[in-house]
Amino acid sequence: MSKNLSKSKYLSGLQCEKRLWLEINDPDKASETPEYQQRLFNQGKEVGIRARRYFEEGYLIDKDRLKIYECVEETRDAIARGESIIFEGTFFYDNTYIMSDIIKKNEDESWDFIEVKSAISIKDGYIPDLAVQKYVLEGSGLKINKTWIMYINRKCVYPDLSNLFVIKDVSNWVEKIIHEVSRNMNTFKNLIQLQNEPEILIGPHCNKPYACPFKEYCWQNVGNRTVFDIPKLGDNKKYELRERGIVLLEQLPNDYPLTGVQRKYINWIFNGQTEIDYVGIRKKLSELEYPLHFLDFETDSYAIPRLNGTRPFDKTPFQYSCHIMHENGEIEHFEYIHLDQTDPRLPLVKSLVNCIRKSGSIIVYNARFEREVLKSLAKSFPEHSRQLTSITNRLWDQLDIFKRYYKHPDFGNSNSLKSVLPVLIPELSYEELAIRDGNQAQSVWNLMIRTENEVDKSQMIEDLRAYCKRDTLAMVEIHKLFKIERNK
Repeated sequence: MSKNLSKSKYLSGLQCEKRLWLEINDPDKASETPEYQQRLFNQGKEVGIRARRYFEEGYLIDKDRLKIYECVEETRDAIARGESIIFEGTFFYDNTYIMSDIIKKNEDESWDFIEVKSAISIKDGYIPDLAVQKYVLEGSGLKINKTWIMYINRKCVYPDLSNLFVIKDVSNWVEKIIHEVSRNMNTFKNLIQLQNEPEILIGPHCNKPYACPFKEYCWQNVGNRTVFDIPKLGDNKKYELRERGIVLLEQLPNDYPLTGVQRKYINWIFNGQTEIDYVGIRKKLSELEYPLHFLDFETDSYAIPRLNGTRPFDKTPFQYSCHIMHENGEIEHFEYIHLDQTDPRLPLVKSLVNCIRKSGSIIVYNARFEREVLKSLAKSFPEHSRQLTSITNRLWDQLDIFKRYYKHPDFGNSNSLKSVLPVLIPELSYEELAIRDGNQAQSVWNLMIRTENEVDKSQMIEDLRAYCKRDTLAMVEIHKLFKIERNK
């Protein structure tokens, strides 16, 4: 049975031939698509629709209404009757379907095509995307003049969206690799007809340029004992080891050249020993002043800004949780969550400055994130800048303990709160929560503020509160553990 490719399948094949084969022949092995990825898809679709406003009225091929082969026919008809701008033009050539965001006819009967991206820069992975499109477009009979990428302008400030996009001619970049497309096509067409999945070793490509949905399947027996987890090992060395069939740390030759830090990491993994610098921890904890505030924000971001003074992909806080520990051990909890589609920032700020005491340390996990959020709020609401600046100046990063003074082999190559908590305090887990990470919280909040079903809305609010509260409670319990360790 003949199997067709698409632009996305072609790009999957460039990343990993096993991924391509599985997508077509055994898609059930893919992990469940996270909610936030669907939101990113919807956001990309919104950006694409917005981009059309920068062109004269064009003809839209309605892919939501038509089947793929009908889209091809309608595109062919639109070109034949003289449409000069076509959105979502669909073409089929060499057993491959593509949809081009925008194609625009020039006076000399040639065509330009424009790819719209919901990103603030041009990434390497975009050029093969455009190359396969050009290959199919020219194979379908169009003479292509120039190739463009239209992407988000980070300097755009709401409410003025007139400069939301930057458009760049990347024709020369595409020309450098266009000759590779036909060869790749032949390889992929033969590959997907195979009865058995190809044997492809895991490697850095499992996450680049995109996280592969089959990574969990391919890595199921690997864990965190691979050469790819070695700190600051460059991609060139990683691929060189992979080509030699060296994937697991156990396979790494004893005489392989490594830095002292890298060799120490491997020995530490093999020894399975926890390394705790009690002196360093005591010194770090001595910086703290009561009352201790354990603070965490949940934020949203938009490719197309919608709040006054914000830029594309600014972090907009919609929720916080704060546990306050007094010197006598008493703990209070405060929180805020915005419940509708209005601007969440000012009411959150008012709640926050009333919650945080005028003195005392503000404990966070990865202070860079909270510092960015607080500085942005101070700039947007100068009437509260003094209080927000005071909070910013008192930030104390719990993550520093794990970067410098507390190493555990079960953390793997991550010091994130989600990696640390199950090891140190296994009874305090995220597993029983409906929301388990910040990306999911972002998606659920966007659903919650739009839903009209009060039962669903109440449940989502409860889930959001439980998740954000768990983050700050986790920091509280880790701090208690540090206090015990401090006395050793």
